[in-house]
Amino acid sequence: MGQVVLKLSAAAGRGLRERLLDAGFEDRKDPHAAWAMAGPGVTVAHYASGKLLVQGKGADDFAITYLDESPDAAPASGDPRDVVTGETIGSDETGKGDYFGPLVVAAMCVDPDVALILRTLGARDSKEVADQAAREMADEIEAAWKDRVAVVVIGPERYNEMHAEFGGNLNRLLAWAHATAIAELAAKHGAKRAVVDKFADERLVRDAVRKKGVEITLEQRPRAESHPAVAAASVLARARFLRELKRLGDACGRKLPKGAGTPVDVVAREIFRAEGIEGLRKVAKVHFKTTLKAQGLFG
Repeated sequence: MGQVVLKLSAAAGRGLRERLLDAGFEDRKDPHAAWAMAGPGVTVAHYASGKLLVQGKGADDFAITYLDESPDAAPASGDPRDVVTGETIGSDETGKGDYFGPLVVAAMCVDPDVALILRTLGARDSKEVADQAAREMADEIEAAWKDRVAVVVIGPERYNEMHAEFGGNLNRLLAWAHATAIAELAAKHGAKRAVVDKFADERLVRDAVRKKGVEITLEQRPRAESHPAVAAASVLARARFLRELKRLGDACGRKLPKGAGTPVDVVAREIFRAEGIEGLRKVAKVHFKTTLKAQGLFG
């Protein structure tokens, strides 16, 4: 049996529970936990102490889908690394754990004044923000600072091609997308510092940025959403993902669920039966096990 243990704040725990509900997880009784749920191959429990316990044969897949790869506790407020003294870029991504929809990387460049305003707007990790609130906040940010925002959207069809081009290595594809967004803003604003929410070996993003010809101090750390630029990027990425997911759903005449789980499996099976693998390629990341399930080849 696999097991993953980490610490999550109460707010992050609530955000995770909402995502699991959307993905079809069901509540389970655990008198010692703040909440507990069960899903495909796993049980998940979050305790008042902040400990998150994931158990079951699907624990590793769950961590890849729903949790950061470096699951450290969120840094305390007032982290000196989050102080903005000059033009600073923050970047974050969403969609990597969602079967349907695009992969989105967003970046934002802030100066001390912009950083202060973002904090008053309540910019924070989008996993702690309801979908509608994320869309509204993203609209405010883009309306006020359009030239300070860069968004890389890799739709499902192109994602499936690029995933193969990068040898099936999602982290290398993510590194390219982060570097692309960072390079665009660095060229516009002359930023000399970038903060990235860490998702893999630091060399991947560092090498990808270097290939873009950008000279910038690159800081990669877990839970980087405590930094206002990364928090804004997180919200921007989530909002764009939600818009694109709806657009794709409207185009195929179905509501496409977020995440992965039973509701996703059901819709994937419907699309495969109606349109085959090519229908899935238009709306989904077909390297997920969900594709095999839709074909009746797994689970």
